[in-house]
Amino acid sequence: MSDDRGRFDLPTIRERATERADSVDENVLTAIEDRADDGRITADAFADWHRTCREHHRSTAADVADAEARFAALRDAIDPAERETNQVRARVEEYESQLDAMRSALSTTADRLDATPERPDSPAAAYEAAAQLRRAGVVVHEVAHSHHHVEEGLDTFETWLDDPATRIDDFGDEIGGFERYLDNTEGLLGRLEADDSDGIEPFDAWLSAYHLQRMMALVFDELRADLAELETWLERQDGSYDDELSTLPERLDALETRHGTCSERLDAAAADIAEFESKRAAVADSLDRFEAALDEHEPPVDWEAVEELVQLQFDELGIQGR
Repeated sequence: MSDDRGRFDLPTIRERATERADSVDENVLTAIEDRADDGRITADAFADWHRTCREHHRSTAADVADAEARFAALRDAIDPAERETNQVRARVEEYESQLDAMRSALSTTADRLDATPERPDSPAAAYEAAAQLRRAGVVVHEVAHSHHHVEEGLDTFETWLDDPATRIDDFGDEIGGFERYLDNTEGLLGRLEADDSDGIEPFDAWLSAYHLQRMMALVFDELRADLAELETWLERQDGSYDDELSTLPERLDALETRHGTCSERLDAAAADIAEFESKRAAVADSLDRFEAALDEHEPPVDWEAVEELVQLQFDELGIQGR
């Protein structure tokens, strides 16, 4: 018997779920099986599952609220003029975005739990409830993971706000990240020039290098503005930091010189790619949209959004080389 006073056997749950859709989610069935006894799951087991989800949601929501309060205290303690600088504003906006995303995910999950019966009354309802409870558990776990990273980030942010050495090191690390982008571009160009594309179509390698180069064009004005802000802030701090700062403008100059050289090499490499003009014409609309989207980004640039934009381009154009 498939339904015996609130006990649903797994084959019947699968059968009813299949009747309602072309396929079933095996992860949902596994989650049901994990809570079943002798091939059946009870309404009481669902009620326990629902209660556990609620508890995890409540605990995680409290953790996020604590993180929001901590962040708000840090933000409100920043001098209003400094809060408008690119470096501070970028960090504040990043945490606001992350906390908003966590809060939204938890709100959606609370609505999902409210709409999910604690004691489903049929095999079909049992599957639907299990799907909702499993999804709720996944989202709460993801939010808890994000919260952990935000807390670690707030530790760093709190130190960064007041510690000159941390700010200098952080800016050096930022330059280092863009130096690695140019390393990738130079690697792609080197393989193109040596006719050794390692299985990547030459035009794809060129496109990959082109996108990285175009993205890097956003970098220099922002980095120089950020360096000027850093120098101004350090002038107001106790002590002298001339030695620590001395290498940063040199690294920026070298970065910009390398970028210019890569642009020249990119143009030269195009001449050796078979049917380059026709291949570029085939993707011209996509490249125009990419250029326009990049032009919308102004300091402080949301580099995560730019990364996503580049990856979407690679996916759209089927570019595998990067």
